[in-house]
Amino acid sequence: MNDHFRRAPSRLLALSLAALSLAACSSNPDPELVPDQPARIASGEAPVRRGDCVEARRRVAEKSNAYVDRLPSPKRMVPSPLPVKTMPAAVRAAKYNAVKISVLVDTLGRADMKTFTVVTSTHPWLAQSVKSAVAKWQFTPAELAGCRVARTFEWSATSGRRS
Repeated sequence: MNDHFRRAPSRLLALSLAALSLAACSSNPDPELVPDQPARIASGEAPVRRGDCVEARRRVAEKSNAYVDRLPSPKRMVPSPLPVKTMPAAVRAAKYNAVKISVLVDTLGRADMKTFTVVTSTHPWLAQSVKSAVAKWQFTPAELAGCRVARTFEWSATSGRRS
């Protein structure tokens, strides 16, 4: 009986480890990932040398979705892309709203509105409101090898659930 009590802690430890490993494997379903932008895989080309802006700009001009070290991003989103005060009643009442846009941001951090495209929109007001706001935004331009490069900026917003 004394031998039984000596083995009890090791048995308890073994059972605890087994229970933990089963719990970890069975209760962790794959998460649903929804990236803001698709993942990009670096090309087989040699990396651009730091400061070689001519080569950096050539590569990005050649391929609009080329790998960059930093994507363009708004410094401040002023004015708001979807101001609630002027939102039409139809948009407010909708169970689902979505808008997605794409625009080229130049090396100075300005949106080139000639390249502005509405990828998707559930209401014309959403697209127009975002377009007028983006035209006024200042951006941090994309960078490759320490050089500012023109690069496409994509933005989207959704509310509610699709039926």
